[in-house]
Amino acid sequence: MARQLQRYIVRPSEAERLKYRWVVLGCSFVIRMLVFGSLFSVGVLYIQWLNDFGSGRGETAWIGSIAAGTTLLMGPVGSALLDRFNCRQIIVASGVVLATALVISSFATGIPFLCVSFGVVAGGAGGVANLAAVVSLSQYFDKQRPLAMGVGSSGVGVGAFLFGFLQNIFVEEYTWKGSLLLIGGLQLNVIICGLLMLEPEQLRHYDVIWNWRSHDLNTVHNVNGSTICNENCDTEILEVIPRKELELAQEKRNDRRRSTIQVIRAKMKLSEKTKTLLRDPTFWILFFSDFLSWLTQFVPYVHLPERALMLGVHEGAFLISMLGVSNAVGKSVFGIICTVFDLSTFNVFVAAQILFGISTLLSPLCTQLWSLSLFAISFGFLSGSYGLMMVIPSKLLGEETFTLAYGLMLAGEGLGVYLGPPIVGWMSDVSNSYDTSFYIAGTCLLLAAVVLLLQPIVVCVRRRKKVSIRNAWL
Repeated sequence: MARQLQRYIVRPSEAERLKYRWVVLGCSFVIRMLVFGSLFSVGVLYIQWLNDFGSGRGETAWIGSIAAGTTLLMGPVGSALLDRFNCRQIIVASGVVLATALVISSFATGIPFLCVSFGVVAGGAGGVANLAAVVSLSQYFDKQRPLAMGVGSSGVGVGAFLFGFLQNIFVEEYTWKGSLLLIGGLQLNVIICGLLMLEPEQLRHYDVIWNWRSHDLNTVHNVNGSTICNENCDTEILEVIPRKELELAQEKRNDRRRSTIQVIRAKMKLSEKTKTLLRDPTFWILFFSDFLSWLTQFVPYVHLPERALMLGVHEGAFLISMLGVSNAVGKSVFGIICTVFDLSTFNVFVAAQILFGISTLLSPLCTQLWSLSLFAISFGFLSGSYGLMMVIPSKLLGEETFTLAYGLMLAGEGLGVYLGPPIVGWMSDVSNSYDTSFYIAGTCLLLAAVVLLLQPIVVCVRRRKKVSIRNAWL
């Protein structure tokens, strides 16, 4: 029995795990760069679709809106899949689906075709891969999590920056269909990154191999750090297997006896954990604030090139790239500030949201290339504060509910992305101007900040007014 256990259990040094987390961070960055780069540079293709299909701005905006919205709405489904498969398996499978969907989109003949292939299929695959990349970071980083989340999510901005230029070059050389074909080929790199995304349990070789027989799992127990063997257990065993590892192994074995659909249905049901979360006012504050923010955050990526063209500015791809690179810088800067200066991620995020709303409210004043570039830089940089929102749920709601809470919040973000760009497109069709749309967008961002200001009040109520609202922020 001792030899059998030693075959499966190896304890590498902690230093080895700490080194490998940087590999995971790099892969998470690249995955999100590829996924969101192909989706957030849709504004370059948007102009081509308007010309080729002859449809209105609101109708055409549905393509990019559905893609980005589905990416975020896949949060709950992705959370359920993570209970069935590990991050590595999910990312590899998602990479295959994403690349295939973009290649198929290159043969599209109309907007409905693109809404399904580019919007639903590619967006859904990208959403699952994105969630798995985020969860992988949470498994490896604790104290440095704001920095890791900021650097990892900056891949979104870098992707928009690079793909903005690439899409423009590809469209000029090969039309939008050739561009989608080439971008689909680039998504195969998601598979390579996925293969490198080992989980801590896989890295340590410390989890029990799932094909153990049930009676093998019951031969070793751990109580208060000591090993207790029954009559079938060899006393020469030197490794101590925590009970939690054994229980997890048995749970995984039971899950594998059920189909994936059965597991997803079971996880999607309202468990006690889910009901508790849904009764928490803090969750709803974060949810509604996130929803209002994402009504606006994707709008410039779709409409800014067309708005610039209406003003006589033809550098739409350049503006998308400015959005992307400033977003990447913003996410890294906000993560570094909170980590180095040990600032409250919640307080920093609220301040950034207020500035974000003011910047968007002033955007109709931008009518030339230099002022549009200034708006793109400010919008991208301040939207980079969203990287902190991947840390705030674990701090306010608890580490054990992070995956569930973040998955539900992604669904709210997806709903906002679904509605925002089409509404802006329809309003611009009616008024033949984007000014009113951007005024409303800025107002939504300010409302998102106002909703967050309710959190200190919730803290006071929970503590039965034993603490002032001012101290609730600390």
